[in-house]
Amino acid sequence: MSLRATSLAASFLLLASSGRAVAQEVLGPPVPGPMPVGAACVVPDSIGEGLRRIARRVRDAVGVSALHVESGARISFNGDQPFPMASVSKVPMALEFLRRVDLGEIDPAETVVVTVEEFRAGHSPLAAWSGARSVRITVDSLFSLMLGQSDNTATDVVLNMSGGPEAATRHLRQLGVEGVRVDRSEARTFADLVGLPDTIPESELYRYQYFRLRDALPDPHRQAARERYGSDPQDTATPEGMTDLLLTIHEGEGLSPESRAWILDVLNRSRSGSGRMRGRLPRSTFVAHKTGTMGGAINDVGIVILPDGAGHLIVSVFVNTLRSPTWRRERTIAEMTRLLYDYFSEEFRGRGAAVALARRFGTPCVA
Repeated sequence: MSLRATSLAASFLLLASSGRAVAQEVLGPPVPGPMPVGAACVVPDSIGEGLRRIARRVRDAVGVSALHVESGARISFNGDQPFPMASVSKVPMALEFLRRVDLGEIDPAETVVVTVEEFRAGHSPLAAWSGARSVRITVDSLFSLMLGQSDNTATDVVLNMSGGPEAATRHLRQLGVEGVRVDRSEARTFADLVGLPDTIPESELYRYQYFRLRDALPDPHRQAARERYGSDPQDTATPEGMTDLLLTIHEGEGLSPESRAWILDVLNRSRSGSGRMRGRLPRSTFVAHKTGTMGGAINDVGIVILPDGAGHLIVSVFVNTLRSPTWRRERTIAEMTRLLYDYFSEEFRGRGAAVALARRFGTPCVA
């Protein structure tokens, strides 16, 4: 690697790192989980109709779930249907990693070597900056690359040191989260996306070998595999299940305060999918979110801080269709998010803290 390339790579990895406690002051302490919702917290039918109207633009191939944390008010459209997570799967993977960090089993400050044989297909800034050579990098930088930049190489390294897909799903069930499952590594997911057989060991699915294997497949075979991805039950989530998962993060359930702050900061600093959840929100809005894109799947899920003390809104939107252009699928996410943002901001303006306190003591959810 040239001196210039080495310098640029070093700068890139420096940007990938983040402190583990910087988000705490922005978010404040966790809000207790939702209690049963009173009549005053029922979302009006007009909001549901608004979501349905937007959904028709992608022929209803969308699922959305939203939760106003302080009141417990929920609304969903196709919220109980499973959708391909694509890179949204990196959020449940991160929870098992952080659990092991909190137990002292993983040291975020440790430096590891990522070899060329561990480079993955798809989006991987780490592999792109490597000059096709092994890279030395800290574990916390790998975590930030996985979540903040959706780096597939960093994802599989983090996943492997965290016990694999089975450990990630097992931890979700221990947290009481249903409807979300992690089944495959990035290497195996990309193999399935183009129809490579399961008999090929994962050790042969590294970035450069993968491209050779993929390019040898006939186009009709690859297209059929891409179609199958949209209905594969592996690595799927229901919008309601993903909203519950994000609620556990917001509450800090199963996380140390330091790890809660760390994951939320990394998710907030992500600028992927600018036309999705963030697309129609005010630019200064705090949005801790994760996008996903693969096949017909275009997704965005996250935690939004509402303005004027209205509280926190969790939104999970999944679109899954090859029959609509990318811009329309992204606009669907942006418009649904803005509709929900506007409603909950107005409904709970200046009352988020009071509503949370009222709920904490078992009184009606609206103060």
